[in-house]
Amino acid sequence: MTARRIVGARRVSALMGVALAASLLPSGPASGAPAASGVEHRSVADELVVGYQPGATPTQRAGARSRAGAQLKENVVAGQGQTGAVELVRLPAGSDRGAAERRIEQDPAVAYAEPNWIYTHAATSNDPYYTGGNLWGMYGDATTPANQYGSQAGEAWAAGNTGSADVYVGVIDEGIQFTHPDLAGQVWTNPYDTSNGVDDDGNGYVDDLHGWDFAGNNNSIYDGGSSGNVDDHGTHVSGTIGAKSDGAGVVGMNWNVTLISGKFLGSNGGTTSNAIKAVDYFTNLKIRHNLNIVATNNSWGGGGYSSALFDAISRANNAGILFIAAAGNSGSNNDTTASYPSNYDVANVIAVAAIDDAGALASFSQYGAQTVDLAAPGVGVVSTTAYNSYSSYNGTSMATPHVTGAAALYKAANPTASAAAIKNAILSSVVPTTSLTGKTVTGGRLDVSSFVGTSSTSPPPPAPATAPSAPQNLTAIGNVGSIALSWAAPQSNGGSDVTGYNVYRGHSLVGSTGALSFSHPVTAGIEYSYFVRAVNAVGESIDSNTASATATASEPVARVVTLVVGAKKKNSTTPVTVNWSGFSGVNVNVTRSGGTFSTANDGTLTENWRGGGTITYMVCDTGSSTACASASTTI
Repeated sequence: MTARRIVGARRVSALMGVALAASLLPSGPASGAPAASGVEHRSVADELVVGYQPGATPTQRAGARSRAGAQLKENVVAGQGQTGAVELVRLPAGSDRGAAERRIEQDPAVAYAEPNWIYTHAATSNDPYYTGGNLWGMYGDATTPANQYGSQAGEAWAAGNTGSADVYVGVIDEGIQFTHPDLAGQVWTNPYDTSNGVDDDGNGYVDDLHGWDFAGNNNSIYDGGSSGNVDDHGTHVSGTIGAKSDGAGVVGMNWNVTLISGKFLGSNGGTTSNAIKAVDYFTNLKIRHNLNIVATNNSWGGGGYSSALFDAISRANNAGILFIAAAGNSGSNNDTTASYPSNYDVANVIAVAAIDDAGALASFSQYGAQTVDLAAPGVGVVSTTAYNSYSSYNGTSMATPHVTGAAALYKAANPTASAAAIKNAILSSVVPTTSLTGKTVTGGRLDVSSFVGTSSTSPPPPAPATAPSAPQNLTAIGNVGSIALSWAAPQSNGGSDVTGYNVYRGHSLVGSTGALSFSHPVTAGIEYSYFVRAVNAVGESIDSNTASATATASEPVARVVTLVVGAKKKNSTTPVTVNWSGFSGVNVNVTRSGGTFSTANDGTLTENWRGGGTITYMVCDTGSSTACASASTTI
């Protein structure tokens, strides 16, 4: 096997290539300078990622920013030991970014300054739903159905290896619909943090229950359609890695695995700064909690060389996490036009090309005899997509999770294997393929048939059964503090096979019930949209459009009054400041010893008191004796 060629130097950003994670789309104009190859890359205007020398102080970093009039926008990596801090800085609007980059790099505290690249994926759907016999990427030459150009996963299953829930995989991509029937139970629930608004595990992310959304900076890893982003892509690659074997829908390379979401791609793509945070999130989880994270799946690309991202991938390498990346979809040679992140020369990187079901290198797939390691199924790949659906996509995006799934499958059968051993097992077991000769490092395609378990198991899962139809006549009524939902049973089969109902608000599961009604707490004045899906032994109802209802609930307003006692003045008076909130109207009525008066509803007033004792203030909405709150203090 030929060693990977180093493409580009650590601080050189001239060798840049397009690495779209699925079928190629025009990249649009770049806000940064064109690469030496003539390829341009999109980046965030008026922003730079700045890496500092180890030990650079906050004062030194501020001095470096001042050279270009830049302001700190975000700390991306905290400096510690031999790891230098990395910052995202904002330049004055309309700045010459190239000149600013050069000025900042002249500072001795700075290691590098570079654009905040924008990464994308682009997958094309050509089959809206899974049908029997279409999952060729899981087949082998000895399975039924058979396809010698598949990953041979079916043979590994028959040999007793269906994966392990003790093996963890990070999905750095869009989000994951973790409630999808084929992914429910396959996505990590963080045992070290709870939904309480507190960062219980101290990793810097509050309530990261299933991972983190770095694009939105919140814990909602599945947004299901908000802002034009349906999280299809992240859900699709997740299904290829680990859709469970349940007799419905599709099945992944692993029937058992634990997926963690590192969502950084949003409706406008993703940035270098957020990609770094996503990579470091998994490194931190493995180091902090000793989680058995074997690999991250990276079906994305599009930016130029980034020293900051190189360093993050190197930290993952030091932690023993493989970084499995899509080669890209421009059909070009990555040996001559570098494509990132798959071209980073770090030991944990595995770059993946795509083949079709006849073993041909896909027409869109990028390749490289020195920079792309192997190929895997990437044409007509059926997997899970958002809203409990299934779709067929093309792209090196789709090939990559086959290899990521292979890494998890090998780790399940070989629990003590290191990242280097897993990578060697994957690359040394490829099947030589004519279309890949001189096109990849190995000249071969993925084959996991040798990744056997310890006992025989059942053959691949049967073709999907039928989920129930949608519940009927969903209604919602807004009450004080809650919304009451009710519906009728599905009409198909008289609803006789239905075992219960899942209730969603937006596209988040909020509860399950066996009844035809459900009550859910809400916040006053906000409109909520609900839908309900019936559940049977196969899964949820597919149609979510006919069962929807919207209602606005009200609830009591929280009225609060607090008192603050100041220091006694020389004239022997004591100031008392009254603060209030939650009241309506232009004015409020204030009652205390000495009577009631009206004052502006601006939330505060101060009065001076003589003497001592207990005083009480009551604040009320004008004209009301019940919409009130009070507080007492001693002076």
